[in-house]
Amino acid sequence: MVYTLKLFLTMIVILSIYGIVFAVTWQDDFDQVAADNWQLQGTDSLWQIEDGTLKAEIQTEKQWRTIFELYLYNAFPGPYDTFTITLENIGATGDVRFGLALGKHFLNDVGEIEEIGYYLFFTNDMQASRDGRIFLGPGKRWDTDVLNEMSLQFDGGRFQLFGDGESRMDFTDANLPKIDIIGFVLVGYVTDRVNTGEAWVEKITISGLSVSPIGKLTTIWGHLKK
Repeated sequence: MVYTLKLFLTMIVILSIYGIVFAVTWQDDFDQVAADNWQLQGTDSLWQIEDGTLKAEIQTEKQWRTIFELYLYNAFPGPYDTFTITLENIGATGDVRFGLALGKHFLNDVGEIEEIGYYLFFTNDMQASRDGRIFLGPGKRWDTDVLNEMSLQFDGGRFQLFGDGESRMDFTDANLPKIDIIGFVLVGYVTDRVNTGEAWVEKITISGLSVSPIGKLTTIWGHLKK
């Protein structure tokens, strides 16, 4: 183990000197719980792995408010300047919306996080959110609660969204050359009745991630220790 650790540290030094950056492809088939890869942010929903599928549903006693839950990706920490995310068999039923959240930390004058902004790409809509505030109307942009494939490409501020192979959105935000946060998002509005509905996705693939040698080898070291 001591020899392995020395080799590991030597590889980090060599790759860092030459400024090598890896482009990696990462995939989760949701065939087992991988706590190191995801982190739930919120307390009003239940997320679980079942039969090769990530499932989520709102479970709360709150009333008359919007529920905004995130399932954050942390296998390779950001920021990210280019990537493509592909989701297979993704959908939602009932009074919930489900999809991808891409977030950015906005700092104050002393470098502290002041708020977080998100672009939310649902299977049937697209919204923006600032610091967890989101207002959903009754309408939906597309009549597709379920998609065989949903794809989102990000490249230095340009966002391209595809649903079942068809282009849905293509826009650029010059204020977001990099993304700090990638995750799934579950949103629903709870009235005085129990919120119903669930969401699911069978597979996620993230390709083109630019990863530093330290990030790459830290992941390898985690596998070696196991």
